[in-house]
Amino acid sequence: MNHVSIAFIGGYVIYGLLKVIMGLRLSQEEEYEGADLSIHKISSTPNNE
Repeated sequence: MNHVSIAFIGGYVIYGLLKVIMGLRLSQEEEYEGADLSIHKISSTPNNE
């Protein structure tokens, strides 16, 4: 096997493990609120009223 195929297979295995263990997508509610707010608990825009 060449190095590229080994790296591709290793990356695919790591991607699969992360997808199963942690999940790689936000829920629909979190996606609606925005990734900044749901992951980092901060807004991406200032709250100027």
